[in-house]
Parts: sequence; C-alpha cells; structure tokens
Amino acid sequence: TPTPTITPSPTITPTGTLPPTSTTVPSQTPGPTAVPPNRASIDTGGYATPSTPPSTAIPTPVDPVAQPQGVRNILLLGSDQRPNDSGILTDTVIIVSINQQENTANMLSIPRDILVYAPGWTMVKINQVYNHGEAVGWPGGGFGLLKETLLYNFGIPIDHYAMVDLRGFQDIVDVLGGVEVPVDCAISGVALTEPRLTPEDFDTYEDWVDYTDPEVNPDNYTDFTIPVGMITLDGYEALWYARQRKGSSDFDRAYRQQQVLRAIFRQARDIGITDITNLPGYYREYNDLITTDMGLGNFLELAPIAANMDLFAINSYILTPDNLTAWNDPDLGQIAYLPNPEDVQFLVSRAMLPPAKNYVTQNTATVEIRNGTGRNRIDEVAADLLINQGGLDTTPTGFADSTGYGETVIYDYTGRDKTSQLLTLQRLLRVGDDNVIEQPDPNRVFDYMVIIGADYTTCRRNVDVPAPYNPPTATPTEETP
Repeated sequence: TPTPTITPSPTITPTGTLPPTSTTVPSQTPGPTAVPPNRASIDTGGYATPSTPPSTAIPTPVDPVAQPQGVRNILLLGSDQRPNDSGILTDTVIIVSINQQENTANMLSIPRDILVYAPGWTMVKINQVYNHGEAVGWPGGGFGLLKETLLYNFGIPIDHYAMVDLRGFQDIVDVLGGVEVPVDCAISGVALTEPRLTPEDFDTYEDWVDYTDPEVNPDNYTDFTIPVGMITLDGYEALWYARQRKGSSDFDRAYRQQQVLRAIFRQARDIGITDITNLPGYYREYNDLITTDMGLGNFLELAPIAANMDLFAINSYILTPDNLTAWNDPDLGQIAYLPNPEDVQFLVSRAMLPPAKNYVTQNTATVEIRNGTGRNRIDEVAADLLINQGGLDTTPTGFADSTGYGETVIYDYTGRDKTSQLLTLQRLLRVGDDNVIEQPDPNRVFDYMVIIGADYTTCRRNVDVPAPYNPPTATPTEETP
C-alpha cells in the first residue's frame, strides 16, 4: 500500500449506490449557540487517491463542528492487542468533549463496525483505521490517520488521544481497588474460574495464551453472571462486563463501556487521584498502562475540572441503528453500518458541544429517588439511569416507607405544567400519567420524588439491530480529472 501523500492528485469517484438514507431532521431544540467558534480546517483536495477501490461511494467531507473556546476533544481507544500481536483493532472508540471553562463534558461512542472513508486508503470499518495508519507510516501513525478520518467523516476535531489494551485496562481498575458499577441488565457468559491467574504466573506468554484459550483448556472456564445491582468489579470482571458479546449487541456494549468509564471516574475522584497534589505520583508510577500523546502537564490541567465536575454534567451519546443503515459489505463479506448523514451530524453537533454550566443548572431538575421494593440498592441503579440518560440531578436515598410498592410513582412538587424534565422522568422510568401525583410545595428540597415499585424494569436498553440492506454491487469507475 503506497504511503499517503498530501500532494493533490486526481480522485477516483466511485459510482456505487448507497442505501437510502434518512432525510428526517430531528425536531429537538439544540443547545445555545457556541461562540466564539473554534473551527478546525480541512483540505478537501489534499488527500491521495484511494489506494484500494471502495465497496461503496466515498462521502464528501463533513464541515468541521464549530466549538467554543476552551473545549478539548480527547479520543479514547480500547484495543484488542495482546503481547506478541502486531495488529491492532480499536474496538472501542469514544470521544470525550470537555468544556474546560464550564466544567461540563459529553461522551460520544462510535460503533466499531461503522463504515468510514480513511483518507488515502478506502472505505473501511473504523476499528481498522489505526492499524493501517501504523502500517503505512501515516504522519502521526495510527492516531494521525484516525484523527483525520474522524475529521473527514464527522467533522470532529481531535486534540489528544489515549489508548489502553486489554491488560492495561484490567490493571487500571485493579490499581483503583475495583469499581462499583450500577448494573441494570444482568449479563451471563463464561469466565475464567477463580482463582484467575495472570501472565506473571506463567513461564512464557504462550503458556498464558493456552491457559486463556477455551478451546485448549475448556475446564478453565465456568458459567458466570453479573446480576442487577450496584456491583463491585475487579479488573478482569470490569473488562468482561465491558466486552461481553453473548446476548449483547455492539450498541449495548457501548452503553456498558460508558458505564464503566463513569465508574472509573467516580472511583479515581473518590480515592484522590484527581487531587493535583497526588496526580504526579500516580502519573510517574502508572503512565505505562496507557499510550497517549498527553503529558503530565495535560493531566494537571484537567485534574481540577475532574475534581469539581458534577456527574449529571456529563452527558452520554451513542450512535445507534436509529442513526445508521446496516448493509452487507460485498468486499468485507460482513455487515457494516453506513451513517445516515442528517441524523448522525445532528447527534455529533450536540455531542461535541458541552453546554454552559448555567444552562445545565437551569435546565435540569433535582430528583429524590427511593426504593419501594425489596431489591437491594435498586434506587441507586435507577438514579444512574436518570443521571446518565436524562441529565437529571438525582439523589438516591435508600428504602421508602414501605417495600411493597407495586408500581413506580412520581411526586411532582414544582407546581408547574408538565415540564420536559417530568416527561424525561416518565419516559425513562416508563411511568404513565396516572402515577404522577401533583403536590406543589414552594419549600421543596427536591423538584420531584420517585418511589421505585415492583413494576420497574431495569433492563430496557437492548437495541434491536435491523436486518442489513443488500445494495447493488458497486463498481467504482475512474473519471477523467
């Protein structure tokens, strides 16, 4: 594969037919306009001719997303690389957009099987871009090509990146002493039987590989389930929870990965890692667990923001089948996903614009949530849903006056007509109007109180993946420049 060059050259314009794309423009009201803008530039004529004929038409580059001063986008990558492996697939791609002036942040997960144009190469799944950039010596290596790919396809400018492999992720969680995850969907599969050995327990890496290979040593594995509740996971279990594929779509895995990231953030803050006086020591001892272009100065700059950021000021976004079209890629022989341009760009523009703190404060609501069932700490699990998916300032307060509530009830103390926050509560908790009780209270401590009943279903986010669209065979043809 030729080394990409920035010298403009004649382009190949594929004529393959794309699947139909959604033209519906979402009606949600966007947040406040970001000013002054901080726009990244892109040279649409500066990419080399695709070195490999694409299976479908190459999209035109997306205009870069305008962002306010003080916003930094950090690309978080999770690779499947193991020792002695040369290839890297970045199966986890998350962009964290941090507003350093407002102490707010957004997370956007991009599915590994989304089909993108890698400049100078071809249309390919995004999890293969990093490895190709390393292989061909792209300026900046794999990160350089992935950075350019995100800018070209989504208009997302990236400032820094951090990548962790499987072992590094486990070690990070173990250094923290484990993390407590609000598991809302029980998940089952097979896992190594305890006590679980580590590579250090073996003379060679090959012996470790044999130990972890279920086909070579099936007796080393046993049935394993992580139940619903506030569950403390060690490094192995947290990685298992984030990566488990059985009975799970990639979109559901993206949700769980964000759950674990939030749990890591909470635990790091609770034990003082984000304290600016402790951070240098942790950095010196553990910086080899990640691959990043950030130095100690970058982490020290972000530490005060992390220490003072409210959890409800971190919004979650995930590209799902609602934003994508599934199709059978004739070149890959696999199902891939093509972006629905209008839907994807609407979501990206929101995700890359962490709101002002006063906007968050004025447009959220305070919610007390109580457990009206016999299920332990279910109020905390439900509170996590309201914080992460609803942006509501939610406080779980333990058991209600009774554990015999059959249905979930919402008490509205605001005295206002039905607000967007109340609608969000009803949608996320699946509570009908009959179970909303209005009790206006000008001296209220919380705007709303929720009592979780036996009808509350925690596992509700699994996404039905649509059947793939089978497009006509795409036959790229070269046009005369």
